[in-house]
Amino acid sequence: MKKLNNSDFELIQNIIENIDFNYETTQQQAKEELFKSWEEIIGSKISKFSKLFEISADNVLTVICRDSFIANELYYEKEKIFSLINKKAEKLGIKLKDIRFDYRKWKEHNL
Repeated sequence: MKKLNNSDFELIQNIIENIDFNYETTQQQAKEELFKSWEEIIGSKISKFSKLFEISADNVLTVICRDSFIANELYYEKEKIFSLINKKAEKLGIKLKDIRFDYRKWKEHNL
């Protein structure tokens, strides 16, 4: 295909030849891997009643819980849980500032 006269357009073949395809793990894939590791981090008993839900724009991880009792129990172990989850997150290139436990969203999402 011929380049048009008096234009700044590039041929698609030239653009494609210069693209560097980078297949490194994306941020979304890293989050999915972190979320899948919840049972490994927290244990099978508690993971039945809790789930990693989201990481907010300000890097706060939300864990949703079946009820307030589970949320409170996890809150008492917040520092230990955050330390464990943060180690995994850092390996995946995710920076977390804090962790919070929410039981209301569990019901909202019918889990």
